[in-house]
Amino acid sequence: MKKTTVADEHTKPFFVRLRKIPGDHWYLPEKGNTKNKQKMPKSYLTHDFSINQISFFNNQVWYYFEGENTSGWLAKRNISKAFRRLAVKPLKQRTATDLDNYVAALMMLFDYADQPMDEAKLRDWVQGWHDNSRKLLDLSELIINQTNSIRDLNQADFRQLNRQLLRGRPILLRVNGLDNLKSNVIVLTGFNRKLYYYNNPWSGKLEVISQKHLKHFWKNGSYEAISY
Repeated sequence: MKKTTVADEHTKPFFVRLRKIPGDHWYLPEKGNTKNKQKMPKSYLTHDFSINQISFFNNQVWYYFEGENTSGWLAKRNISKAFRRLAVKPLKQRTATDLDNYVAALMMLFDYADQPMDEAKLRDWVQGWHDNSRKLLDLSELIINQTNSIRDLNQADFRQLNRQLLRGRPILLRVNGLDNLKSNVIVLTGFNRKLYYYNNPWSGKLEVISQKHLKHFWKNGSYEAISY
């Protein structure tokens, strides 16, 4: 029997949407069984699909989704490239200080990477950095120690940010002036064309901002950004 599955990977959860196509969308209830394809219900065509597994079979990449009444496999080629949102759990900073803003943002980053750090140890590390630098790039040693990876996105453009999010990597972004705060760091988690999703440590919530406004506040933060 010919082997059709050559890769199978569980991944951190993220959300996708179907792209617009002339005909109907289909999904596979069973992995690898391309003869048993099912028509996607119309109510799902504008749905955000939660993905937690990726596989390769039938010479293409497939995403596994689970809905309330439907689950199965979506072909990657039918997924919109204009939307992606990482399921990063929002955290609210403990106090209104800059220190707690950084700590909460980094905790979200490390938790999503499955590399959580003891909060007390993280606070001590961030305190030393905060006293001596405050530049996001100088967090590189800490981020590498936790994730074995680093991505300098200082002075990046939005295409580069989008590519990093498509890789499944949330981004620390300095956005001075957002929420009338002189200094603020957020965790960028996704995009939908000209809109961006972010976890705001100040509110502890997932929020949305236009690309135009995000660029304004990011510029105030000297276009600082870092990821792993």
